[in-house]
Amino acid sequence: MKKICKGLLCLCVIPCHAQNVGTIHRDTLSLDEVVCVGERPHYLTPSQTLQGEMLQNLSTTSVADALKYFSGVQIKDYGGLGGLKTVNVRSLGSQHVGVYLDGIRITNAQNGQVDLGKYSLSNMESVSLYNANRNERLQSASEYASAATVYMQTRRPDRTMLTGEYGLGSFGLQKAKLYFALKNWLFVDGEYQHSDGDYKFRFQSASEDTIGRRHNSDITFYRLEAAGFYRGLSVHTYYYNSERGLPGPVVRRLSDQWDSTDRQWDQNFFAQASYKKLWSRFGLKANMKYAFDYLHYLQDPSTNAAAMYCNNHYTQQDLYASVAGSYNSTYLSLTASTDLRWSDLDCDVYRFNYVYRIDSKSLLSLIGSYKGWEANVALLYTHVQDHTVAQADAMQKLTPMFLLSYKKGGWILRAFHKRIFRVPTLNDLYYTLVGNTQLQPEYTSQWDAGIDYKGKRFHFAVDGYYNHIDDKIVAIPMKCQFRWSMVNFGKVKSYGASFSGGYNQDWGKFSLAANANYTYQIDKDYTMPSDPEYKNYIPYSPMHSGSVILDLGYDSYSLCTSFLYTGERFALVSNNADDLLGDWYTIDLKLNKRFKIGKYVLQTTLECNNLTDSRHEVVKRYPMPGRNWKCTVKFEL
Repeated sequence: MKKICKGLLCLCVIPCHAQNVGTIHRDTLSLDEVVCVGERPHYLTPSQTLQGEMLQNLSTTSVADALKYFSGVQIKDYGGLGGLKTVNVRSLGSQHVGVYLDGIRITNAQNGQVDLGKYSLSNMESVSLYNANRNERLQSASEYASAATVYMQTRRPDRTMLTGEYGLGSFGLQKAKLYFALKNWLFVDGEYQHSDGDYKFRFQSASEDTIGRRHNSDITFYRLEAAGFYRGLSVHTYYYNSERGLPGPVVRRLSDQWDSTDRQWDQNFFAQASYKKLWSRFGLKANMKYAFDYLHYLQDPSTNAAAMYCNNHYTQQDLYASVAGSYNSTYLSLTASTDLRWSDLDCDVYRFNYVYRIDSKSLLSLIGSYKGWEANVALLYTHVQDHTVAQADAMQKLTPMFLLSYKKGGWILRAFHKRIFRVPTLNDLYYTLVGNTQLQPEYTSQWDAGIDYKGKRFHFAVDGYYNHIDDKIVAIPMKCQFRWSMVNFGKVKSYGASFSGGYNQDWGKFSLAANANYTYQIDKDYTMPSDPEYKNYIPYSPMHSGSVILDLGYDSYSLCTSFLYTGERFALVSNNADDLLGDWYTIDLKLNKRFKIGKYVLQTTLECNNLTDSRHEVVKRYPMPGRNWKCTVKFEL
């Protein structure tokens, strides 16, 4: 009987067609056909994941730092711990990337950008990137609405524990962290960090070549998270509070009198809940979320005579609910889902009118499986309506997606086509003197074909892709250089190939885990054949980029080495020689040692970032830190 029970348990967790117990007659076990409605293998779309020890061993502090090691990803980093960090996948723009925490999207209706520097890796189980979206039943409609999706999955506690952590580092870095967990039930995670951000950088111009130091680049933040789990229900709350200096770009000679003294204060809060229930042929999933965001921006002439007075306050709220249901047979799975989101924006900017947006999405998705073949056809309907003075017209569109794959052994062949659109942000439409209520959606068409191999120790993936963006929303000068407006002006075509692979091996006390990726990509502007910038390269889109991660372990030691490379790229679409940013690479090291002290564990960590002291810029005139160090002590009860 024990063997029979173990066998039944194994059948229940297989992510494909399974069997349930019917009746037992003496020595004969009769099984009735049942189809599992849980998650399916991700055969149809390219995916990359960092998880477990490799994720924790990386010399990184935020989700943005981890995403840099995925193929096709460019992080716009404005420098230091406090700099804004947004993700761009295959040059489609940060607004085309959906960011999800525990399956629920993080949004910003004001500008469409999510600062991934705010999200810590300390309690993350995995960080994943999907081109298109996951191939799973019970997905919300919103998950089909992005060109690429980033999934952050928090760690569900597998034991009761209490940990404390303290660290020091270069540029006045101090951090403290406290974490408490009850096995399978809940965790509470609190963190404090401060950095002066006063790192040295090199300034070069026609008349000057010298070393300067970053000023007004400090940040202080507090983060508090809590999550609870009970059967199919999970609840997650998050609070983030920060004050940071905004040093601005290096645009003047270092001998100039004035430095940027701009300041920014942020408060972010959300509470979300998700419930999932599975039956033999049916599945149900429901999500709910409330979010509140506050931003205070100050530009004070009393501290910088070159600045104009600006003291703006912005508040955003977001209410979201979704429900998804699926019916599953032997070969087919039908999913229907609907989402409803209410977002508002209020601020004290001159002549700004309060606005709220109602965004509804409905999805029909059909997945078919037969003898290694798997196909997904989906239709997404989106309706967006704003409510304000002189509001834009309602936007409603129907967009398709087609995915196909074939699996045999460890090999997977796959391809997909997806057409989506990006609704203009509230800033695009209504920002004072710049917004344009006549904007149309920005359309993106994606084609991808690739091959995967996943063996016991080794895996790799190769993809070729082509993307086409129409009606790209850009800011251009109107009647004069001092008056800009948002318009549908751009057309971008890009094509490329990505290669990724990994290897894992254990030899007794020794272990090795390695990941590598490389991306070749061409992105050009095809807006106007008569324009001198026609067929010029798109800004911040390198032709070559890649990374390597080596994670070595021996007994209680671990050493993680990571290499990151970005090739030459232009900062402006004009492609002038003065706008060419040179290629750069960085090497990071992280050494861990765990000590057993009775029932307790002490872990010490030494990190060296940018080992070769590379002096480079990810964004033009925003210099990045040179070589820097960090030391951390962690005590676990």
